Amino acid sequence: MKTILYILVLLISGTALAEENPVRIAMLENIAETPACQAVMREAYRRIDTAVEFRIFSASEALENSNAGHVDAELQRIDGISDKYKNLLQVPIPIYLIRAVAFSTKYRFPVSGWHSLRPYKIGIVKGIVFASQNTADMNVQEYDSYADLVDALADESIDVAVMPRLQGLEARYSRRDLEMTEMEGVLETLFLYHYVHTSRADLVSRLTPVLKDMLLSGETRRIGQSFLADMADQP
Repeated sequence: MKTILYILVLLISGTALAEENPVRIAMLENIAETPACQAVMREAYRRIDTAVEFRIFSASEALENSNAGHVDAELQRIDGISDKYKNLLQVPIPIYLIRAVAFSTKYRFPVSGWHSLRPYKIGIVKGIVFASQNTADMNVQEYDSYADLVDALADESIDVAVMPRLQGLEARYSRRDLEMTEMEGVLETLFLYHYVHTSRADLVSRLTPVLKDMLLSGETRRIGQSFLADMADQP
């Protein structure tokens, strides 16, 4: 009887500790794919009996805070950002997929790679790594958010805006007054990964098998598609 009580105390205290010390995860505000990634990682952490707390930042602020250790993890980023942000460890199983595309209000042309954008004034969001890396030597204007980026398209401060396709579709729903044309073709298809700060390196080995099981079972895809379905159902 004493043994059973002791085990129950350990379980209860362990649960309380997890709730008092959740993993603090930086997430990006007003990013279309964030809710799907959040749902995937919430489930993954649930499976390792770890509480989480999501904190909202701009794209650039999130990387600064997660790399500095002010939070414990970065919700979703492209492959390989650890090359620059040395304190972030990549959990090697993808949690989502995005397609980078270009939108415009005044041009219509086929896209055949990033070089297709070179003749135009390009708008991107500051801190979105795939966009900044691939347009580094082009005529680029950075904005603090996708809302600001779409506003720049509206007033023709830029010729084209680079964003994930889902983000562009969301902008179309919210800005029906704006005729945004999606350029034909995909600039790049990218997997998104979860990153943790080096101080929480233990999470890599704990999350990897869980995320692998979720990916192979189709759970990751099912969660992502449920959000795509919600988007398609919007009026």
